[in-house]
Amino acid sequence: MKIKFLIAVLAIGTFLNAEMVKVTEQTAITKPFTKKVKTGEKCYEDTVEQFVNCGSHDTNTIGIDTLLGATLGVVLGHQVGRGSGKAAAKIVGGLGGAYMANQNRNSNKCKTYHQVTRCDPVYEYITETVIVGYKNCAMYKGQKVCKESKSPLESLNVTQRVYVH
Repeated sequence: MKIKFLIAVLAIGTFLNAEMVKVTEQTAITKPFTKKVKTGEKCYEDTVEQFVNCGSHDTNTIGIDTLLGATLGVVLGHQVGRGSGKAAAKIVGGLGGAYMANQNRNSNKCKTYHQVTRCDPVYEYITETVIVGYKNCAMYKGQKVCKESKSPLESLNVTQRVYVH
C-alpha cells in the first residue's frame, strides 16, 4: 500500500528543492523621515488687563459716601414710616444706607494694565533619510533572485518547485 501511495505522489506531486545561495548585491531601502525640532523661542511684550479692588480697605471710617447713604436712607425711611413707626423707619433707613454705602466702597473694581513677556517656541522641520531595510540579490541558475529584509543577509534560501505530471 505504501508503495502505491509513493508512486502516486511521484507521478502527480510537487517536489521542493531548497539551496543556499551567496548574496552578490545589497541595496539599502530608504524612506524620508521628517521630524519637528525646537530651535528656539520668539519672545514679545504683551499688555495684560487686570481688575483689582480700588476701594478703600478701611470700612471703619466715615466718608462722604457713608454720610450720603445715611441721608438717603433717612429720606426713604421717612417715606415708608407712619405715625410712631416713622422715627424707627428713619433710624433703620439711615443705618442701612450708611452700611450699604460703606460696603460699596470695598467692591469698586478698577482696571490696571501691566507688561508681561511671553515666549512661543520656534520649530524647524528636518527631513532625514532613514534605512528601513535591504534588498538582497543573488544569481541562481542564471536568474537574479532578490529578497527584502530588515538587515543585510549573507545568503538567500532559494526554494525551487519541481512539478511532476
